[in-house]
Order: sequence, then structure tokens, then C-alpha cells
Amino acid sequence: MANSFKDKTKHAFTHLIMVLSSVIGFLFATPNLLYSLEPLDSEIEKALRKTVTCERIEIKTKRGTDKGGKLESLFIKFVSIPKNILPADYVTVQYTNPQMDLGTLNKSNIFAITSYSDFKIGMLVSEQTIKDEFEKTAKRLNFHYDKFLIKFTSPFIELEFDIPVNTIPLKDRKLVETFIINNRLKGYAALRLEVHDNKLFVAPAKVILNHFLMPMPVLAELQKRINPVYQITRIRPFKYDLGKVELLNQYIVFSN
Repeated sequence: MANSFKDKTKHAFTHLIMVLSSVIGFLFATPNLLYSLEPLDSEIEKALRKTVTCERIEIKTKRGTDKGGKLESLFIKFVSIPKNILPADYVTVQYTNPQMDLGTLNKSNIFAITSYSDFKIGMLVSEQTIKDEFEKTAKRLNFHYDKFLIKFTSPFIELEFDIPVNTIPLKDRKLVETFIINNRLKGYAALRLEVHDNKLFVAPAKVILNHFLMPMPVLAELQKRINPVYQITRIRPFKYDLGKVELLNQYIVFSN
């Protein structure tokens, strides 16, 4: 239990709170996108299936009107990637003016983009996914609670909780011992999310324990102990660094 306070907080108190893209309004501008019947789209999907496991992959290419018919855009949407890989409901990728290695695609069934003028990636995580992941992880970690409510209220993720103090290891209770009443921690927390270099950070803006407002030095120590709360897995074969996060109504959106 040497690092159990950090681990339990990380996995059962905030990891599931991201868990994650204003750009998404653009990326999800076509939510009812259907499969394209273009042969190239089918070949791209087949190649991506080699590296990406998910429920469905949707591809849409758009060619220019010039004689060569070069690609003006490539849109890719991954639906329901397995939660043990990435707890995201949707992941979208969009290239502008992509140059594709068609030889490698045709001969080896490998997706490769050699150049592009713009690249955007977005990951959408729903509030319900966060709640489901929290319940599963809490059971796996034997994290006991009598109440733990999660609510998205932009720009914060709000928590209401009632947790037995013995959930927290004895050596780590010193951080909150002055706020303990009847061996319980009841309260409220408002958390902000930040993402840097594909790592998710949580900043507690306000925490109330048993009607006591926790002072900033305590919050700063808590923030230092739990961060980063999650390393967001990159989806192969794409190379990117997520650096933006936005909290929408019932969704978290991550983007590059």
C-alpha cells in the first residue's frame, strides 16, 4: 500500500473523470457520416483495421476537381475503441491536402501519409462512459464509497461524495485529518482538466470536506500527489500530441 493513496486517487477519484476534444464541433460536423463506397476509402479502412481495434471505422475522402484528382481531405472516424485501450466514445482524424503513399497501401496494406497541410484529431468521452468506468475501476481496486456522483458543469467536473476514512491509507490521512468527522469524508469537489503531451492533469479548484473549505496549500499538495492522472494512449499509426481539452454538456473533448 506504499502508493495506494496516489493510485486509488488516480484511478478511482480522477482517472475516470477524464477520461477526455471546440475543435470537436468541426471534427464531428458530420455525426451521421455513412460509409463511402469509394475503393480508396475501403482500402484505407482495411489498412487501419490492422492497427486499430474498434467497433467501426468510417472513412470519407474528398478529391479536388483538378485533372489529377488529388485528395483535398481525408476524414476518419473510429467508433467505440475498447475501454482497456482508450476510454473514448469516438475518435476522429482529419487531414487537409494529404499526400498518401498509395504504393505502400496497395502492395502492403499499410496506411501512410507522407505530407499534409493540416491535421486534426479529436477524442470524445461521454459522461456516461466516465461513470461506467468509475464503477468498474472502483470495484477492481476495492474502493469503497457510499456516495460518489459525477456531473459535468462546464468548466468543471463536479463531484459529491461520502467516503469512509479507512479507504485512505493511514499514512496518507494526515493530509485531511483535520477535516475528518465521524470517520467519514463527505463533501464536494470542483475539478478542472488540463492536458499536455498526451497526459491528463486534474486541478482541484474547490474542495469541501465535512463543511470545511480546504485551503489552497492542501489542494496544491493534493494536486502534486495525483498528477498526471492518466497517460492517453496514442492511436497507431498517427503521431500527435493532445494539448487541448474542453468540457461540453455531458462530454469531454480532447484535441491537438
